[in-house]
Amino acid sequence: MQFLVYRATRPPLPRGLSYPYVSLFQDNWDDFGWRCRFIATLHRSDDEDDDVDLGAIRIATDGDAFRVPQRDLPAVLEKLPARSASLGESIAYYRRIGDMPLRLRNAYLRAVADIVAKPKRRDRITSEKLWNDSFQREASSRHALKRGGIYIGAEVEEVEPPAFNFAMRLEGASGSHQFDIDFSTRDGLPNRTILLIGRNGTGKTRALSALAAAVMPPQVFTEASRKGMPSSVVSPPPEVSRVITISYNAFDEFPLPAEPSRAPRSTGIAYRSRASYKYCGLRTPDGTINVDEIEKMLAEALEPVVQSDRLDVLRRILATLLDPDRAVDLTSEDEEPRRLAVKGLSAGQRLVAAIFSNIVGFIEEGSLLLIDEPETNLHPGLLTSVVAALNQTLREFDSYAIVATHSPILLQQIPSPYVRVFTRDSTDQPKIKPLGFESFGEDLGELSRRVLGLADPERDFTHMLNDLYERHGSVEAVQELFPYPLGVPAMAHLFSLATDDEGEANG
Repeated sequence: MQFLVYRATRPPLPRGLSYPYVSLFQDNWDDFGWRCRFIATLHRSDDEDDDVDLGAIRIATDGDAFRVPQRDLPAVLEKLPARSASLGESIAYYRRIGDMPLRLRNAYLRAVADIVAKPKRRDRITSEKLWNDSFQREASSRHALKRGGIYIGAEVEEVEPPAFNFAMRLEGASGSHQFDIDFSTRDGLPNRTILLIGRNGTGKTRALSALAAAVMPPQVFTEASRKGMPSSVVSPPPEVSRVITISYNAFDEFPLPAEPSRAPRSTGIAYRSRASYKYCGLRTPDGTINVDEIEKMLAEALEPVVQSDRLDVLRRILATLLDPDRAVDLTSEDEEPRRLAVKGLSAGQRLVAAIFSNIVGFIEEGSLLLIDEPETNLHPGLLTSVVAALNQTLREFDSYAIVATHSPILLQQIPSPYVRVFTRDSTDQPKIKPLGFESFGEDLGELSRRVLGLADPERDFTHMLNDLYERHGSVEAVQELFPYPLGVPAMAHLFSLATDDEGEANG
């Protein structure tokens, strides 16, 4: 199989080049001085619709980085040099190869000397610095090395759920934010979501944005969005296939992805992606958002998924998020039913449908989702549906999520081992600790008081019930003061007061 290596716009088909062939766009990506990253496309015929955009690949030759001198570009190669070896940058690369006919797939994997297909080729990369600093620099590459074989019929390794320690230092804070993330299973409890919960100003949002910046190489992000990021450390580096950041806030702090290689800038679109990182949210260059933009975001998010093999998955998730009938209309292969279905949604429904459409279109096995305050601008009923749709998505794609929130509704649905509570003391010292009681299924009021401190015990309903009980003398007398039956927490408190009275009388 032949190769066309180029740097600028792909040239007309040179003489002597026959189909199928591989074009390699020679990227300027710099891995600590190593430059061996290419964007690979398989051309099966002169019809561009037959092209397979495979994505990023790193190539080494005889133990060194493979590179064609700029003066020789474009260059046609009958084959890669002897003792070459390559590795795809993400598991999506191998999924796309797996979709090829078997004969073409095997021919391509031999031509690029793929390491996942034949692990012995790893021995050709004799420089450990090249291997560690370039081929294994990105979390997605490390994940692809272990799991890419699923799609091409090669060996695979099991990947444990992500577990790592995180630390960052915010300007003005008297100490660092330090906490652990561990998605390991615990006796069958739901383990795919970890909740960072705390009041505003405790550092949850900054922690998520700093975590995104720490997991991915700096070239993934725009220079402007990298500025001001707090210094942070992740240890050990997690093995995840992709990182997806999600926010409903027009003023979120997630870093924005840089321009994809040889792809034009998207303007007016509230989501962007680069390599194995995707920002999915509301932020635009001018920082504004309106209903028309949300509608446009949803329409553009639906189109590629509807035309892909993930249509049924998206339909099931949208049915959980909205309802089955709307899900069918939104995922129709005809544009007009989709357009009418989008028009019939509220602004909040359009927003969450767009975000989940983007997630389904980009997520791969082993992805990490970072979600900032999903309760923003959503009523409780829709928020509950978002949680259900998120759980469904994570199970479907064997992925994980870290969610920053101050919502007791979300806290109520997460077992305590997967909760981290953010607070600050009087000296502005950050404190992050595990939850000391069971949150799963707990009363919302109890969660609000004990975790978020939203109701001062001296001013909440129990204080009023104490006064009423003291004045009226019995549970029944207090009940009669209210036009409707009291709720379970109020009645439990009244009965506890009555029990205390009986104990004192008998004592």
